[in-house]
Amino acid sequence: MGRYRSVQSIMIAEALKGITDNQTITAYKKDCKLFAAYCKEQGVKRPDQLQGKEKELLQGYEKELEASGYSPATIHRRLAAPCKATNISMSEIEKPKRTSGKITRSRNEKANRQGKREIESEKYNRLVTFQRAVGIRRAELARLTGADLVIDEMGHLCVYVERGKGGKTQLQRILPEDEKTVMEIFQAADPGQKLFSKEEMQNKIDLHGIRREHAQKAYKYYADRLKNEPGYKYQCRQELMARYDERHRPGASRQRFIADITNEQPYKLRGENRQKAIELGKKTEYNRLALMMVSVLHLSHWRLDVTVTNYLI
Repeated sequence: MGRYRSVQSIMIAEALKGITDNQTITAYKKDCKLFAAYCKEQGVKRPDQLQGKEKELLQGYEKELEASGYSPATIHRRLAAPCKATNISMSEIEKPKRTSGKITRSRNEKANRQGKREIESEKYNRLVTFQRAVGIRRAELARLTGADLVIDEMGHLCVYVERGKGGKTQLQRILPEDEKTVMEIFQAADPGQKLFSKEEMQNKIDLHGIRREHAQKAYKYYADRLKNEPGYKYQCRQELMARYDERHRPGASRQRFIADITNEQPYKLRGENRQKAIELGKKTEYNRLALMMVSVLHLSHWRLDVTVTNYLI
């Protein structure tokens, strides 16, 4: 194995620690190779030459991607694996913000005519009905089995996603109005069989667009309850802390999370996101706690900016 490949191999090995999702593995390998190639161009060919220069090289790589015309979303994705491999937080790298105005997936009304036909087809009715009630990713839907309906740490009905984004497990909470629909679909499937057949999953339906719609419905549910039930905020905080403690090790970040869920200031859009929201006739301020409920319990992002930018605007 040559020196250049040694750098590349080490980075891939570090980036893939704890990752089990095949799509993520493929993407991380590719992105590590691209960054390793950039390092080689900068004269960094051995692992020892990389030490101490990780942040500098990552920032230089980001500037090159930006100069090449890549979108903010692509730049974020390209940096994820190299940052994990070098143990550098992405927050330390200056990069363009991902704003709603730059997102086109699931929002082009003229595109995907086949998917628009299929969403109305009886053949896919069960899948579409389920997705509107659950709102997970296509690959996650394809992997579900009849045994993946569970009760979470607070007694709520959830869909268990064994390998979500990044290969992590997640619990997708079901809104009360959708519980009956989801239970009926699971009850019709054997525990050991896939919930949806390969034939059902072979379609062009915009399942991510339905995921966006579900996130918006969930936000309205929590925002309405928080507005009309003064004591509901305490229940939300309790449920968010229970999920945090179930998913995280004890540490200082727990205090930051507590600060986030007790912050009663509205989440205000700024810059391009605000302008885009105004143009679309959408809100420019959101209930912060309702956003947390959607982000943590329905999208498993744990980040309000991602929830607002990608799902609500």
